[in-house]
Amino acid sequence: MVYLSDYGEDSSPENLLLHGPFSRKPKRIRTAFSPSQLLRLERAFEKNHYVVGAERKQLANGLCLTETQVKVWFQNRRTKHKRQKLEEESPELQQKRKGNQHVNRWRVATQQGSQDDIDVISED
Repeated sequence: MVYLSDYGEDSSPENLLLHGPFSRKPKRIRTAFSPSQLLRLERAFEKNHYVVGAERKQLANGLCLTETQVKVWFQNRRTKHKRQKLEEESPELQQKRKGNQHVNRWRVATQQGSQDDIDVISED
């Protein structure tokens, strides 16, 4: 059970909303990487797509970043790499998928069935 005294001296309703058990974390500020940081991160990514443990700590310290910032950069970079790889393998298929995503989202939003039910794309 949570008591008002658990929140210190200021147990005002405003303080409880800001710091209470159901309060949200403040929105994280987007990291703006410098060109030199990006260059070093890209070089590290070329060597290994995964950086963990002491290597991540060393890279973060060398770039004046937190380990979390480095970890998230690598996650995002792997996603970008995967997307680029797919686009290189079959650009036509990728374009078709992009078009289908819109149709599929529309179909879900309007609760439509399969493509046989409704024709929203006409290919010339």
